[in-house]
Amino acid sequence: MALATQLDLAVTSPDADVARLKAQVRDSARNEPGVYLMRGAHGEVLYVGKSTQVRTRLLSYFRLPWPEHRHARLLRETTRIEWEAHPSEFAALLREVRLIRAHLPRYNVRSARPLDKWWVITIAKGPAPRLRIQRASAAARSRDVAQMVGPFASRRPLQDALRVLNDALGLRDCTERVPMHTRDVAELFEESHPAMQRTPGCHRYETRRCLGPCVGAPSEYEYRAQLSRAKAVLEGRDDSPQQHLVREMAAASAALSYERAGWLRDRLTALQELEAQLGRVREALTRPSFVYAVPGRNTDDRLYLVRHGRVLAEARCSDADSVNALQALEAKPLQPPTGAMVDQLDELLLVESWFRGRNGEQALMAETVVGALEKLAESLREQKHEGLQHL
Repeated sequence: MALATQLDLAVTSPDADVARLKAQVRDSARNEPGVYLMRGAHGEVLYVGKSTQVRTRLLSYFRLPWPEHRHARLLRETTRIEWEAHPSEFAALLREVRLIRAHLPRYNVRSARPLDKWWVITIAKGPAPRLRIQRASAAARSRDVAQMVGPFASRRPLQDALRVLNDALGLRDCTERVPMHTRDVAELFEESHPAMQRTPGCHRYETRRCLGPCVGAPSEYEYRAQLSRAKAVLEGRDDSPQQHLVREMAAASAALSYERAGWLRDRLTALQELEAQLGRVREALTRPSFVYAVPGRNTDDRLYLVRHGRVLAEARCSDADSVNALQALEAKPLQPPTGAMVDQLDELLLVESWFRGRNGEQALMAETVVGALEKLAESLREQKHEGLQHL
């Protein structure tokens, strides 16, 4: 009986924990832009959110019906709530994206986890890498990914295009469970060795649409040469697979083989649609750099250096050293990326959507740090003048 009493005193009920969290939010949180984290019993981040009115947003969770609403269920798993104030909505959005990327919280559904909404093409490591379609979030966590290209909104068109590209270049498309070894390794074994007693894993090798690394047919150099061609296609440096299909389609039409010509046309269309999507990605990555000035609360104005669609660095306008460091970074040349780095796709998407929906922000963008400071000063003067007129 005494033990049961001790356990009851040591372990609080979920309702008591929720009441404790609500009291802490009511007493300490303020209505200002910021982000908040909800942590579980072991310190793990369960959810990351942002709001322009943090206190009001957090208190709204405590009014949700339990157990029907998932955020009400989230509160029953939460042992600690943390929040950070930020000088502007843009600063809070940027911090939210980076926290979600770092923790991939379980309660942040796909609409709130940008990487979960997008697909990428990845090239893995190993003796015979294959082109693979993955969720951007899974690719970001993977340790065997050597290169990533994307993002793409839909998986199905990628499947069709990569099937055509693999057939054109002889690359494998089988699963990772199929053992691979190139001819270089196969030559180390005798013909009677079990590793050499193999048959192709699919019909693609017999129909000459795959180099056959599953049977040790190509050398590592031969396979990687074709893989390099695939990378060149994805980077927009090689359109030979499309040109080959155009020639084959013309030959089929000349021979009155219209069924084959139609089949080739569908394959060409798949590659052209992939190239169109890749073109949009490359356009986002190679757009001009600029400096974005953001007025902040309590005169905490910030400058953001945006390069190739992503926030490279920021500075407090009131901190001369911070501004000078941003100017030094601005002067450094930066090689445009040939493919999107998955761990930064979410920032690229954030920046793109922010400026697409806010045309007025163009007035706070400049090519240089000095130009952005001048635009910020002009904007603040206009706001002050408008405020005086309303008095």
